[in-house]
Amino acid sequence: MLRRSFRFQSELAATLDAVLICGTLLAALVTHKLLAWLFPDTFAIFDMFWSNSWLYVLVVPVWSFVLDFSGMYRQFLGISPGRMIRQVTQAGLLSFAVLLGLLYVLQLNMVPRTILGIHCLYSIVAISLRALYIQPLLLRLEPRRRLLLVGHPSEAGAIHDWLCHPDYARFFDIVGILPPAGVPPPSGFESLGTLDDFSDVLHSSVIDAVVLLPRGISFSQASTWLRLCETEGIEAWLLSDFLRTDIAEVTLDQLAGEPMLLFSTTAKSPWALMVKRISDILLSSVALLILSPLLFAFMVIIRTTSPGPVFFVQRRSTLRGREFNMLKFRTMVLDAEAIREELDQHNEVSGPVFKMKDDPRITPFGRWLRRYSLDELPQLWNVLKGDMSIVGPRPPIPAEVAQYENWQRRRLSLRSGCTCLWQVGGRNHLSFDDWMKLDLKYIDTWSIGLDFQIMFKTIGTIFRGTGY
Repeated sequence: MLRRSFRFQSELAATLDAVLICGTLLAALVTHKLLAWLFPDTFAIFDMFWSNSWLYVLVVPVWSFVLDFSGMYRQFLGISPGRMIRQVTQAGLLSFAVLLGLLYVLQLNMVPRTILGIHCLYSIVAISLRALYIQPLLLRLEPRRRLLLVGHPSEAGAIHDWLCHPDYARFFDIVGILPPAGVPPPSGFESLGTLDDFSDVLHSSVIDAVVLLPRGISFSQASTWLRLCETEGIEAWLLSDFLRTDIAEVTLDQLAGEPMLLFSTTAKSPWALMVKRISDILLSSVALLILSPLLFAFMVIIRTTSPGPVFFVQRRSTLRGREFNMLKFRTMVLDAEAIREELDQHNEVSGPVFKMKDDPRITPFGRWLRRYSLDELPQLWNVLKGDMSIVGPRPPIPAEVAQYENWQRRRLSLRSGCTCLWQVGGRNHLSFDDWMKLDLKYIDTWSIGLDFQIMFKTIGTIFRGTGY
């Protein structure tokens, strides 16, 4: 499916779901009124049709956001009914839980929770029916496109296989191919002539779109074909095999009014990134407030058991190499950095980092803090300021970054964090390269859900006391 068609189907599905959520909320109200009439001692009377209609403003956005967050609008083809129903059910239960939390936080005690429960059940059924039965009908509204391939046949095989896949064959008809003179067409294609017949074929056949395969063809020739398609109002797709990438996602953008191809290997949805930042602010501020007595106690102990400042402040690198002052509770003696060079021969990890289990520079109380990673707690302030995130690749020292290989520098493409896959996936027992690969895996598969998984696993890692 074409990206713009997919975007239309996503927006259409989201709009239909919003209408269904409104309809099921009305149905839940009617059901609740009926139950209150039949069982007045069990169900409280609640009039929401007019005076409390504001609840629609709360329910519909929550459901819409959670459905989008759960991936309901990211795939329409090749998904089994069982998986679809399971996905809708999980999103519905999560929406129900979020709404219960909002009612508690906003102290909206006048709203019977029964209504939300009935609405959750009705919505799961309605959205499942939309996904299983209405969405296929909407997909049939997509017009079939008659495609003409123009260029070297070596590039046509993979496109032919994709177009003939059962999920996509319903959207396309392959009219034929125009190969260079003297080059036979690939298997499965009908030759309509050669490259020199391009204009004639456009005029003699019904062509909705042209796929240009420019390998071995000059840029001036490809540009001429593009302008001809533009003049005649025919869509043209240009296969940019000379710009093919393994990791980066390619999108079309504009700069100074000129079309630009954008190659991006970094995250993802701006909405998801916004949610990540809001979560960081909320979690760090709440944690600092709750843990403030414990933090104060640690400050007193550090100050009385070892001469020197309470905090260890160190320059670290984060997003794109930006530097900031990272805070930690001081766990080492005052001249620890000066002694570091004498201990380099005892480094227990590979790469441009230093780790030593029995580091003589660590104070007794500092060793206990490190064991349970409690020395990292002041970094919650860095999170609140925006220097770091709760979850993300650990911030390296700038001197270490200077020694990175090119592929390792990509770990700086996301804001650094307090915990990461490395923290919960082996920590000090992993080699430096494995550490870097885990960070890159996190960047490539990042989602809000993954962040919360890492947070929960981090709690277990802290209680196991494996740090040093």
